[in-house]
Amino acid sequence: MISAFDRTLKLGVSLSVIDWLTFNIVFLLSYYLSWFPFLNWEGNFLTYFITSNIAYIIALQFVTISLHHRWAQPAKVLSNTSRTSLIFIVLYTSFLGMFSDVRIPDAVSSLFLAAIIFVATSVERLVLRTYIIHRRTSGRDSVKTIILGTGSMSQKVADVMTNDWNGYNLLGYFSRLGDQAIVNSTTGEAIPRLGDKDDIIDYLERNHVDELYISEVPAGTVSFKELMQICDKNMIRAYYVPSTVYGEFRKAKVKEFGNIYVLSQYDEPLRDVRNRIEKRLFDIFVSLLFLCTIFPFVLIIVYIVSKITMPGPLFFKQKRTGYDGRDFWCYKFRSMKVNKDSDTVQAVKNDPRVTKWGALMRHTNIDELPQFINVLKGDMSLVGPRPHMLAHTDYYSELISDYMIRHYVKPGITGWAQTHGERGETKTVEDMRRRVEKDIWYIEHWSFWLDIQIMIKTVTDAIHGDDKAY
Repeated sequence: MISAFDRTLKLGVSLSVIDWLTFNIVFLLSYYLSWFPFLNWEGNFLTYFITSNIAYIIALQFVTISLHHRWAQPAKVLSNTSRTSLIFIVLYTSFLGMFSDVRIPDAVSSLFLAAIIFVATSVERLVLRTYIIHRRTSGRDSVKTIILGTGSMSQKVADVMTNDWNGYNLLGYFSRLGDQAIVNSTTGEAIPRLGDKDDIIDYLERNHVDELYISEVPAGTVSFKELMQICDKNMIRAYYVPSTVYGEFRKAKVKEFGNIYVLSQYDEPLRDVRNRIEKRLFDIFVSLLFLCTIFPFVLIIVYIVSKITMPGPLFFKQKRTGYDGRDFWCYKFRSMKVNKDSDTVQAVKNDPRVTKWGALMRHTNIDELPQFINVLKGDMSLVGPRPHMLAHTDYYSELISDYMIRHYVKPGITGWAQTHGERGETKTVEDMRRRVEKDIWYIEHWSFWLDIQIMIKTVTDAIHGDDKAY
């Protein structure tokens, strides 16, 4: 009999093949229907075809499709599709540049090609996801599971398993008599209690179970070692749910350390080299595109108005705390009168140092645009915790224990905290504490799709204006 793991693995491979076929269908259609007139197809088709396939296959290796994962939500599917399209177009245009007889598409054409691939692949993946959900809600491709122990973490595990489309068949749980019951959060019905903890060995030997989730270490007549041996013997995959450390370890992450495994206090997606490369490629692509197209026009306008309205230099640079606690020069359009307090005193509402033109730039975030130079240099990212003055870092790091955690990633032009109300003057330590909490949330939950959402929210806020931008 094929195991649940093998079925999932087979499904994942099948989805990769379907992805590849969809890509080639779109590419061939673009050739026959001439969707991309900017490409010099004649005499170069084979080069384009081979190069595009190599680039796409490499892009798929960087990004897990995750469509077959039982917890894959539509946003996750779209996020990974965006990442695949981005990495593909960067690799594709880079590879084409190696051939002197091939004209590299301009930036707008490259974005158009990536958009077509993104739309086609997104539709394909979402249709397949609907098919997978149908299979799982009808009982096929389901994983038979049981839970050992009760409590809040066992309930959270059950909440995932009782969602039909996730494809789990929760048979029940084992616990001490009188322990808190586990319920189906969707229907409100009680999950079957299969017996006392000591009964679990006999149950595993007599029934087919795919996975065991352990939230409490066995006690009494059953030892943990014996339980693991029974699981191995019956090919049951066991997972430990570390409820005792969850509160202190937030989103605890298992990490290989030599020949042992340890739990890290924070889950940091950007510790993954592939994620860092992906984020950096996106930073370079967007910052270079912006600096070569829009920024020159903004620069001319800001220069003219600034020279008319206030004396002094056009740019303002200040040392801020960046990645890994290192200092860097942060660039902005100058919005204040030249003053000696700029390195220690933050801007406040109706700040007399801010000029009328400076207030408008701050209200629309125009003053932050030179930081695209910081992004291209690698000091900053498009999205991340906002960099603070050195004086503020010294002050708040003594008052807020996890303040320095925000420097685990590069600072950003915009961030999760700024798009969720934490902007402007920090009047109290509590104000800064809330901002730090949101910064850490971003670090633990980073995804390419989250960055895109934050950037879109930043643009819409800039268009409507932000009352806290002063």
